[in-house]
Amino acid sequence: MMTHTNYLNKREKEVVGLLLQGKSNKQIALALGISNSTVEFHLKNVYAKLQVNSRAEAILKLGKSIGLIGENLRESVVEGTSKNSHTGGISILRKDAEMKNRWSYYFLAGLIFGAAYWHYFSVTARFLNNIFMHENVEENALMIWIALSVSFLIYFGIWLIPAILPAVYEFRYSKAMSLSVLAVVIVWSSAVLGYYINYMVLLAFVGLPNMEYFLVFGQHSPTFWQDWAELFPKLILFDFLKWTVIGVLVSSLAGLVTCSLYSLWVKKTNSAVPA
Repeated sequence: MMTHTNYLNKREKEVVGLLLQGKSNKQIALALGISNSTVEFHLKNVYAKLQVNSRAEAILKLGKSIGLIGENLRESVVEGTSKNSHTGGISILRKDAEMKNRWSYYFLAGLIFGAAYWHYFSVTARFLNNIFMHENVEENALMIWIALSVSFLIYFGIWLIPAILPAVYEFRYSKAMSLSVLAVVIVWSSAVLGYYINYMVLLAFVGLPNMEYFLVFGQHSPTFWQDWAELFPKLILFDFLKWTVIGVLVSSLAGLVTCSLYSLWVKKTNSAVPA
């Protein structure tokens, strides 16, 4: 009599044999000397060939087909499912807490990157200005374009870091492209916030060149706070809002492209896994 296992290849039969013994994916991987991802790959193929959607369904169908299990196994599976239902609420709460922690980490990482970028931008701007002024770039049109291109890559190319890292990390964790894009948006938006918080702190408490008048501590003119009230919207608030909007739009696109490329790479890698 033909059983469902006749449609499986040799490796899939080995995986199924260990599956029916109650082995976990990790135990199957150790027994066969393969990786967990390879075990998952074979199990997906087994599920597709058996036309089932879960591990329990596969065990029941295979056990009934080859005569290894009967009503006792069915009862044990139902009992295990019942036990899992009691811990389901705890698992959901744990996953929710982990997700909230990830969003907090993305937000903090963006703040740190934004604050660091303010100093990075200042240092690189002075460095490039010294180089291009020394080379007399203004006398050569080609050199002007080269200088602009190099400056653009140095100033903004670094923003690929908060686009690629959170997108790949979140996609590997959640397998959801929408959450991966959201992670990039959060990092970029908080980076803009971190940049302008750092700017405001330096302006108010440390002092910037030719702007020492706006230091909070020290001697003030009668119109000091009025001057601050006029300066804040023009120099900080409006620019913050402008770059936040730009950051959301650009980071959404950057996150979508990064996730799409990474998911294609993952699918291509998984499809190339040997039997």
